[in-house]
Amino acid sequence: MKKFVVVLLAVLLIGCFAGSAIADGEQNYLGIVWPSLQIEFFDWAANFMKSQAEEAGWKAEITSYDFDTVTQIQQMENFATMGVTHIISYAGEPEALVDVCKKLREQGIVMSFFATAPSDLDAYDNVAVANQYDIGKAMAENAVDWVNEKYPDAADGSIKAVMFALPTTEDDVQRDNGVRDTLKACPKIEIVKEYELDNDYNTTMPGMVDMMMLEHPDVQVVVCHFASLSIQADERLLTYSQIDRDNFGIFSGDIDTMIGERMMKTLDGEGLIRATGTYDPDGVSKQFGLCRGDYNDQLNDKKEFEYSITKFTAETIHEYMETH
Repeated sequence: MKKFVVVLLAVLLIGCFAGSAIADGEQNYLGIVWPSLQIEFFDWAANFMKSQAEEAGWKAEITSYDFDTVTQIQQMENFATMGVTHIISYAGEPEALVDVCKKLREQGIVMSFFATAPSDLDAYDNVAVANQYDIGKAMAENAVDWVNEKYPDAADGSIKAVMFALPTTEDDVQRDNGVRDTLKACPKIEIVKEYELDNDYNTTMPGMVDMMMLEHPDVQVVVCHFASLSIQADERLLTYSQIDRDNFGIFSGDIDTMIGERMMKTLDGEGLIRATGTYDPDGVSKQFGLCRGDYNDQLNDKKEFEYSITKFTAETIHEYMETH
């Protein structure tokens, strides 16, 4: 009898862990329609969510639309014909997705978005968001804090700064605005140049770093829109022997283990990335739960689940690295 009770409890626990994995005798099926698998963060995030779904007893698959909205719509429709019950996606062009998302929801498919969603509330079930302006502000605050600590008596405008911006979506623009406004509010810092990138930044970023060093060799502060740009800037700038590593700082947005490793190297004089501003570092791990309804009671009237903003420095990044 005791053995039967133990087995029964184990079965019940598994059922609780799986959540709504089985409904009406059918397996839940998650389609992840993702912007890219070529970017380390996006690749990690998609595969992490897929593994969460599979551990919960769901079927799960990933497709990449390579930042092409037409392809994204086609992939959503393809998933619908394959019988998915839930879709997680990122909306680079949110308004272009309204019709397809409303149609899929009418078919009973749960539409869950990461970071951005259409303005029409009938086009999605929930979206995880972070205030992009506040993330940009946090990124720049890291730079300002470093400047004030490193150069307490610096004259106005004596610290030269460069921004690597990525104005590809309205959210991206808001993040860059947060960086720009915060840097401009610090009298010691002068923004001498903004280099604008697009979705081809993996190809163009190294050349832009070289251009920066040619045009502004006295720069000391570089703020990069997100982690991949910061890592590329770090790799490129470390090849310049004229850079005084003790007096130069790269400041990033977002977080992953790769940038965490680079930041830890900065403490040993082997890197230049000093801090990052990001949304909840455990945000990705909550996206699958959001999709299956775990946080429905925490959504606002726009169906948004809002992340907090976190700042990490090279001195504090070990706290993140120890648990991720």
